[in-house]
Amino acid sequence: MNSFAWKDEYSVGVQLVDEQHKMFVGIINELYAAIQEKKGDVVLKDIFNQLVAYTQFHFQTEERYFDEFDYEGSEEHKAAHKVLIKQVTDLQGKEAEIMENPFKLVDFLEDWLVEHIMGMDKLYGPCFNQHGLK
Repeated sequence: MNSFAWKDEYSVGVQLVDEQHKMFVGIINELYAAIQEKKGDVVLKDIFNQLVAYTQFHFQTEERYFDEFDYEGSEEHKAAHKVLIKQVTDLQGKEAEIMENPFKLVDFLEDWLVEHIMGMDKLYGPCFNQHGLK
């Protein structure tokens, strides 16, 4: 398993959002490196907490623009955000379980991010661009 690389094809055409998505990639890679280097539960817990906090921050950013720009796909997109937040927060406090197969968490996060960007986030890019967010 290699670190998660950002690809230009993941771009939604909105610099602010792309930069936030790149931050996610960085956090996932930090988690991967900590697992590889067997940093221990405390470090993994800190990175995981950072991931949860950044996820919430990022979703708030997107949703603020959904509302401001009256984005057509807003409700479905917000529902997808709620599902991920629940999945991730359900994992908090289950470090022992995660440590049994920590790469499973990294795989889940990578898959979710790519599928979400490619399947949902790219859809709002044109709307954001039309409202001046490039």
